[in-house]
Order: sequence, then C-alpha cells, then structure tokens
Amino acid sequence: MPSAEMVSLISFLAVLLIFFSIDVRARESAETDPWHVQLFGWTSRVGGVSTALALTLGWVDLFLPDESSPIHVAFVAFPGSLGVLCAIVLGLEMLWR
Repeated sequence: MPSAEMVSLISFLAVLLIFFSIDVRARESAETDPWHVQLFGWTSRVGGVSTALALTLGWVDLFLPDESSPIHVAFVAFPGSLGVLCAIVLGLEMLWR
C-alpha cells in the first residue's frame, strides 16, 4: 500500500480508537445486566483492541521499506475491518435505544 494511503488509513484508525476509548470508559456494566448490554460492552472492547492492533501494524509498516515489508496489507485490513464492523454495531446500539 502506498505511504499516502497508509497515512490516511492510520488517521482513520486513530479517530476510531478514540471513539472506542471514550465508549469503553463510559460503560459501567455488571454481570446482572441484560444480554444486549453485555454484548455491546464486549463489542466495544473487541473493537478497541482490534483497532489498536491495526493501528500499530499500520504505523510499523509505514516506516518499513516497501520492498521488504514483512507486514502484508491484509494484516492491517483484517483487524481494521473488525474494528469498523464493531463501530457499526455500536452505531446500531444507538438506534436500539
């Protein structure tokens, strides 16, 4: 992936990670909560972790030479896509409420 596109992807992932960090800190769940509250809480955690992983891999890949980069674009795209999917699910939570 060209560096300019990787910078755009990293910027997007950074904003998404800020969203997840705010969302996780705003949640206070207990084991007695209904299933959907626990589902959305875990969705937020999984989304944050996968976005952080994609952001880290993208950041490392940005500084490696393009010819011999051990990080394939799929290593960034898969956890990043999972993070976006979790953000969409959390957006659906807003409609649920």
